[in-house]
Amino acid sequence: MTEPTTKRVTIAAVARLAGVSPSAVSHVFNGRPNVSEATAARIRAAADELHWRPNFASRKVSGQGGRSLGLVVARSRGTFGRDPFFMRLLAGLTEPLAEIGWSLSLTLVRAEEEEQVYRQWWGEQRVDAFLLVDVRDDDPRLALVEQLGAPAALLGAPVPGRVAAVTVRDGTAFAEAIEHLTGLGHRSITRVTDAPGLAHTRARDKRFRAAARDRGVVAGVAAWEPDAEDPVADLLGRLKGATAIIVDSETIAAEIVAHAPEVGVRVPEQLSVIAWEDSWVSSIVRPRLTAFDAPVEESARTAVTLLEQLVRGEDVASRTVTGRRLIVRESTAAAPHNREGSS
Repeated sequence: MTEPTTKRVTIAAVARLAGVSPSAVSHVFNGRPNVSEATAARIRAAADELHWRPNFASRKVSGQGGRSLGLVVARSRGTFGRDPFFMRLLAGLTEPLAEIGWSLSLTLVRAEEEEQVYRQWWGEQRVDAFLLVDVRDDDPRLALVEQLGAPAALLGAPVPGRVAAVTVRDGTAFAEAIEHLTGLGHRSITRVTDAPGLAHTRARDKRFRAAARDRGVVAGVAAWEPDAEDPVADLLGRLKGATAIIVDSETIAAEIVAHAPEVGVRVPEQLSVIAWEDSWVSSIVRPRLTAFDAPVEESARTAVTLLEQLVRGEDVASRTVTGRRLIVRESTAAAPHNREGSS
């Protein structure tokens, strides 16, 4: 008498139990964001009940799948979609990944979901390496990828003894911005950040204050408050006499330029604005934004090179790429007190 064979659970069986289509199950386990949280939870519960998981490992062994880079972003869809940096980053990753035959696995999550996604993707051999962005102070992902033994690189300032980093050489960027503004007569300048919890924010604050101090400029730091009734009016009301601002986010800088006249502040006649990032956004607002062009595509290509080397088992070191380049446009001009005919 032969032993009865155990029938393999299929994705269709999971879909039937969860009351959804097989494509919905596929979307959830491929990290796509087009399934509601309630439905995704029901699908995962059905998969657990049936002890089913997608067999990513066998796909790779059989040659049906290649290597993949994991990018897990803890941002809302709206924030992600409006940020030109991420659009440039994705564009910058596409070519070098294609050149080495890798794909990109991207998902948007809430911060509390990050660890689960990293563990799941690595445990299912869905990805071969991770690229970390928006690295925070004491970011738990740094220890997590080490614990998992997953090759990883981060975009931003290096963390000693942890994950290899790709860093932009922007040590003199604030000095360049402040010299541009002081040449126009500005003596009180405020830096505006929308991400006080990120690791690079503290480093930028320090460099900004040092550059301002060396040039005899009054330096202020202000946080963007998106939940304020009118974020632009709220920020402008907290500038304490500053006649120029340097804004981390290009989209926020564009919002300030567009909305400031409606609350009684003219750009650049009363307030000069510099954006820390540059893209097509800087060119479509009026006045056009003076902004720093960052080497996002170069950073992406360098990160792919590091990660490919890590996956091959090679030792790698953190890399520094080209510095930011200040592009002067119409959002910066002479300080109000320095204009002809002003008192």
